[in-house]
Amino acid sequence: MGMGQFEIIEFYLDLVSQAQERGIRCAITSGMACVAFEVAESTKDCDLLCDPEMADKFIALLAESPLGDAPCQYRGNISPPLDGRWLKGGWTSHFEWLGTDGFLDVFGIAPRARSSWLDEMMPPYAHPHIVADMKRTARDKDWPFITDLGLLLIEKGDSRGWLHLFDADLIQKLQSESPVPAEIISLRPALCLAGGDRGQLFAALSAERIFWQRTSEARLKYYEKHLKPYLVAVREAEAGQPLTLLEQHEIRLACAEAHLPLRPLGESEFTEMIAEARKVTMGFIHPSLEQWLPDMTANYRILIPGLA
Repeated sequence: MGMGQFEIIEFYLDLVSQAQERGIRCAITSGMACVAFEVAESTKDCDLLCDPEMADKFIALLAESPLGDAPCQYRGNISPPLDGRWLKGGWTSHFEWLGTDGFLDVFGIAPRARSSWLDEMMPPYAHPHIVADMKRTARDKDWPFITDLGLLLIEKGDSRGWLHLFDADLIQKLQSESPVPAEIISLRPALCLAGGDRGQLFAALSAERIFWQRTSEARLKYYEKHLKPYLVAVREAEAGQPLTLLEQHEIRLACAEAHLPLRPLGESEFTEMIAEARKVTMGFIHPSLEQWLPDMTANYRILIPGLA
C-alpha cells in the first residue's frame, strides 16, 4: 500500500492510545521501544505487551483497526489465539495487515523479564529494563541494543543497567568512575571481573552471551514442538477461505483448546532447558568460564510461578 515507516509507527502509537483509552493495559516493547529510547534508528514491526486479562478487549480493538484499507488478520496458520490463557503460558500471537508492512506480535509475559512489565511502564512503552531482558534472544542483531539500554539505565541512576552491559571496555570505563554495586555483582558474578584483566572480562561476557542465546533457542523448542498438531487443525478448519479476524479467532480458540497446551514450560522443562543450553554452551567456551554463567531462575519466575 506504499505506507512509509513513519505512517506505520504512527498507526501503532494510535492503536496503543486507543487501547489505553479503553482501559487495556499494554505497552510497546522491542524495536519500536528502542527507537523511542534513541538506541535504534528504525523499525516497521511492532512488539506489544498486553495484559492477559484484557486479551478479549484487545482482539476486539484489532478487529476494528484497519491499516489504510487493510483489515487486521492472524499471520499464517501457526499463530496461537490472542487469549489470556495462552498469553499467561508464554505464547505469542502474530498479526498482519495484508498488503502492507504492518506486522504485530503480542505477548502477555515478557520473555526473560526479572519483574512484571505491568509494575513499571513508560507509556506507551515498556520500561527499558524489561525491553533489555526481552532482547536476550538468539539473534545477533538484538545484542547491541541490550548494552545501549543498560547504559541508558545507568545514566538515569538505575543500577540495574549493569545487568545489561556486554561491552568489556564500557564496563571497565564505568567501573573506574563508580564501582559496580555489590548487590548487582551478586546477581551477575561476571561483573566482579570489571576491575581486573580486560581479556578475562571479555571472555566471561562472551560466555554469558552464548549461554543466553542457547537458552533462548532451547526455550523456543518447547513451544515449537507443540505447534504442529495445532497448525494442521487450523489449516484444515480455515481451508483457505476468506475470514474476518474474529472468525479466525473463534477457529483458533477451538483448535487451541484441542491441541495447544497452555504452559509448555514448567519447572521440570526449565531444568531440562537450562541443562541443554549449558551443555551446548560448554562446547563453545573454556571450562574455566563456566563459573561466570548466570543463574537464570529469576528471569523465568514470572513465566513459571512455582520455580524455586
